[in-house]
Amino acid sequence: MAHFKKLLAINILFILAISVSVPAWAFDEAHLKKFKALNKCEGCDLSGANLIGAKLAGAKLSRADLSKANLSGAILVMSDLSDANLSKAKLSGANLSSANFDNAKLIGADLSRAQLRFANLKEANLSRADLSKANLKFSVLRYANLSGADLSTATLTYADLDGAILCKTKTPWGEENSGCKKTKI
Repeated sequence: MAHFKKLLAINILFILAISVSVPAWAFDEAHLKKFKALNKCEGCDLSGANLIGAKLAGAKLSRADLSKANLSGAILVMSDLSDANLSKAKLSGANLSSANFDNAKLIGADLSRAQLRFANLKEANLSRADLSKANLKFSVLRYANLSGADLSTATLTYADLDGAILCKTKTPWGEENSGCKKTKI
């Protein structure tokens, strides 16, 4: 009987461990349906949604939660993603030309090979984002947080980096630390 109780306890612990470690994608199914129908869902919860290759040009997604969403290869040309949360989102190869990311959170986002020509990324938080091979020609990155971001192979021709926070940022000219805050002793 003691052996049975021990096995039961181990099984219960195993089941609890699995249920805690499995990510719960919390997007709201009704929000996703609304967005697909209207191409508009401001303030929606689309976290973890699978929108690979979706054609979403002109989408209105300001203040939306798209954290951990997969938008790889999506077309979001001229879309409004201002104040949106795209932390850890997958946007590799997405066309985000002329999109508005004003004050958006893109912490740890994968923007590798993304088209961001003429994009507004003013005051966006791109810390630890992967922007390798991204096209940022003519983009506005004023006061954006690029700490720890990888821009080493990005195209930055005519990009506006005025006031951007560059700290441990990989750039085409090497690691940039001009925006690191100095700590007082």
